[in-house]
Amino acid sequence: MKYMNMTLSVTAMLLAAAFGGSASADSTNEITMTFESMPSYELTSLGIDRRHDWDQVDGVNFTSNTIKAGERVWINQYGREMTTYCIQVFEGASVGDTVTFTQTTDLTTVPEAPPAPGPMAGFQVNMVQDLYSRFIDQKTGKIATGTTLDAFDYSVASSAFQLVLWELLHENFDATNADEAVGQVSMSTGAFQAENDASEATSAIIAELGQDGWGSIGDALVGLSNPTMQDQLTVVPLPTPLLLAGIGLIGAGIVRRRMK
Repeated sequence: MKYMNMTLSVTAMLLAAAFGGSASADSTNEITMTFESMPSYELTSLGIDRRHDWDQVDGVNFTSNTIKAGERVWINQYGREMTTYCIQVFEGASVGDTVTFTQTTDLTTVPEAPPAPGPMAGFQVNMVQDLYSRFIDQKTGKIATGTTLDAFDYSVASSAFQLVLWELLHENFDATNADEAVGQVSMSTGAFQAENDASEATSAIIAELGQDGWGSIGDALVGLSNPTMQDQLTVVPLPTPLLLAGIGLIGAGIVRRRMK
């Protein structure tokens, strides 16, 4: 029990420091952020019908081409800029909104429900982790360079990433694991469908999911939830000085093992 409490305290300290704040014994694991801008996006038409099977094509009513799909930039209470991607289409957040989120590294608890889509299944977490490990820079939370998305303008790449993320969470998969579900990922069938100029980029992302195994960035991927605002995902880089000084003997042990 003492070891578990120490681990939880260290995790809370890492999250607080990475977000720009300081940890304390009575930390609530909440963070307040102001929605600053959407600098990179594409306008998109979405069709969502949770009654549809994953392979159903017809019958989805599309919105007008006004949905902004792309990264979101926030300023947290400590003045630090954070980049997020939305995981909940049916709730909104507008530029200028200040929102208090609950932070979690347990992605099976986000997004909140209601509304849809509700918390991720384990296989959805595996696919989302893989998506982030392949296409997101873990230092910035933005689209990484050196991937197949280099072939596209940044706004198109950002839009495609958001659309695939929405698909992974909103689709009605008939699967129990990621290997089964990945064959059901599509922008043109099922409960979630999208139409915009990023279709080539979304296809490139989907084609790489799960290739040569399922990647992960672990607890660096953090869920942000709020009962009335769109839930988000963000990447929290762990500062090297904090790892060395904060974890103490545990961290030193890790360093020694890596040096052998």
